[in-house]
Amino acid sequence: MTVSAPHPGRLPRGIRFAAMVCLVMSAFTGWLALNEATTLAHFHDARERELETKYPAWMGDEDFFPRVVRTQYSALEPMREPRTVLMGVLSVACAFVFVAAGRMLRPDGLPRDGMRKLLGRAAITVAVLRTIDGAQSAVVLRRVGQVMAESMGQMPLQPGQDPVAAEMVRSAMPTMAAGMSFIATALVAGTFALLGQYFRSDSVREAITAQDGPQEE
Repeated sequence: MTVSAPHPGRLPRGIRFAAMVCLVMSAFTGWLALNEATTLAHFHDARERELETKYPAWMGDEDFFPRVVRTQYSALEPMREPRTVLMGVLSVACAFVFVAAGRMLRPDGLPRDGMRKLLGRAAITVAVLRTIDGAQSAVVLRRVGQVMAESMGQMPLQPGQDPVAAEMVRSAMPTMAAGMSFIATALVAGTFALLGQYFRSDSVREAITAQDGPQEE
């Protein structure tokens, strides 16, 4: 991402776009993290509420979704306390990204270079924390995938369905479920890492200091 020549009082288009991406992604990621931290803080109550929910049958299996819920919470229970802290810290880091990106767009008299430094550091922090989150989520989703595989194994084959292909799909389900977490983590954490490095780059620093005036490092 290149930085165009700055105009007085206005950020270059590339920096504005990157700041807006930070706003959107930090709001979404932070909300999800805060929501999960709240759920984990009320772990047993949340589990009971979900188990009391009336779920539709999945391919004729009425106990499928309750089993998924029990498996999900069973996988989360050993990591409940550290994950609650992780989600809380992640939501705070996202808040720093959100505020810094907002101040980059509308500084209201604050030096943008200070916000640039904060935004770069906070985005890198979010990338690291989101990577840890993704690794934990992959463990949970792998367990859920095993439940899905077991449920598929109990279903009769449909007419014309290849039993070998059905077994291959069933056996791959845990890996596929964990893979979804890895892909989501790579997209989100990778984007935050790239944005963090972008705002720490010399080209962005020079574009910002051209408007703010020379800033001490």
